[in-house]
Amino acid sequence: MYRKEPLYVLLDRDGVINRRIPGGYVTSWERFAFLPRALEGLRMFAEHDYRPIVISDQASVGKGLMSTGGLGVITNRFRLEVALTGGNIAAVYYCTHKEEEGCDCRKPRLGLLFRAQVEHGFNPATTYFVSESEAWLEAAEKAGCPAIQIRSDAFLHEHSSNGGSRIIASNLLEAAELVVALQRGRTAEHAMAGAS
Repeated sequence: MYRKEPLYVLLDRDGVINRRIPGGYVTSWERFAFLPRALEGLRMFAEHDYRPIVISDQASVGKGLMSTGGLGVITNRFRLEVALTGGNIAAVYYCTHKEEEGCDCRKPRLGLLFRAQVEHGFNPATTYFVSESEAWLEAAEKAGCPAIQIRSDAFLHEHSSNGGSRIIASNLLEAAELVVALQRGRTAEHAMAGAS
């Protein structure tokens, strides 16, 4: 019997799921605010059998602005809120180091991406990475993942920009719609190729 492989999507956290705090960090649940359409986007992924994996830098821990336990509280709470609205976060990977520590898990290095790939077995070529951050998108592209950039001015751009593989979306729901449509098109191509 044919067993369908699970579908994964990689998501940055700040600027994709929740509001980024300019010049600061989300250091408590009270400072965590879901972005418009983010919960709807996560629900759409769940409805289409995607397993979102969050991959994010959280240097506030390394800088001593919050504890690992405090970060865990925020993570558990936002995962619960996502689940209560019909979504699901399969896993969360954080780099908690300061930039000057030179770790291999901080963007644009590939440590977290490789760890997630080893633990979940996804194919980078068919696993989209959604982020607002240029550095994370650069890392995703280095790893072979197609990239979707969240931009508030997305309506000014074609979905595919710079003549390359970079896709632009205005929020996570729009990104989810694009991922589902593009994956559906890819599946149809494979089915047609197999039939010929």
